[in-house]
Amino acid sequence: MARRDLTTGSIPGHFRAMAVPTAIGMVFTTLYNVVDVYYAGMLSTEAQAGLAISFQVFFVLIAVGFGLSSALGALVGNALGAKSGDETLIASQGIGFAVIVSVLGMVLGLLFAPALIALISEPGAYRDAANRYLGLLIFAAPAFLIAYAANGILTAQGDTKSMQYANITAFFANLVLNPLFIFGLGGWEGIGFNGIALSTLVSQAGVMVFILWRVFASEVMQGARRFRPEWSLYRQIAAQAIPASFAMIVMMVAGFVIQFFLKDFGGGSRCRLRCRPADRTVAAAACLRADGGAAAHRVAKFRREGF
Repeated sequence: MARRDLTTGSIPGHFRAMAVPTAIGMVFTTLYNVVDVYYAGMLSTEAQAGLAISFQVFFVLIAVGFGLSSALGALVGNALGAKSGDETLIASQGIGFAVIVSVLGMVLGLLFAPALIALISEPGAYRDAANRYLGLLIFAAPAFLIAYAANGILTAQGDTKSMQYANITAFFANLVLNPLFIFGLGGWEGIGFNGIALSTLVSQAGVMVFILWRVFASEVMQGARRFRPEWSLYRQIAAQAIPASFAMIVMMVAGFVIQFFLKDFGGGSRCRLRCRPADRTVAAAACLRADGGAAAHRVAKFRREGF
């Protein structure tokens, strides 16, 4: 894949070529999350509240992913601009670094996520929903972090369209997989609320595979690749990633403060914070039209069971 040479040509032209696909991709990322909220609302208010507080915890890993993307975009971009020939080494080391960080993040998440959820919630159905949801979603951490890191390599080459295509495809995949995994199909009744997490895991794994394919087909990765850790480069990547991640984590802490003071008001307050009541009506109508009434039986079943 030929890269866009950002060292020559019109600067406003480069801005337009990179900013527009990024903006479109972010729109579909937002819609992706809206789909999750819609289907959680079809189950119960507690499910929506569980979704809200579990995302607050998972956002820590998302922040690390943003940091990795910024770090690799900067380091690979600098190597390309300087024509040093180090871009392949930096990119391959960055992917290896992302793999290690994602596995570490997944392990730490499994260990400490329940304590973080307990900090911003009260015992009850919505805390139980959050713990079960995050217990499955945490396995999507490598997909998120590796995809973000790899996208930084593409961005350094002027390619923001790949992530745009990935986000659009993930949105439509999530739109189909959510009702499939929640409510099932035919004789299979699905897995309820955890179907939202499974849908995210599957669709984001697809994003990761696609972005890695684009990276390995790109010009930057055609040199000598070296994935065995080189600690001097790992330190450079960490030095770039930590400040960028910290800026996102500050926003996460602000969200934690809000959720902490809301916890005494129960799950309904989390639901109202995250979405409007009308959203649940729209979602229910869409599902009933799509499933010819079978979804109504399953919604009632999950609500009787508390989810």
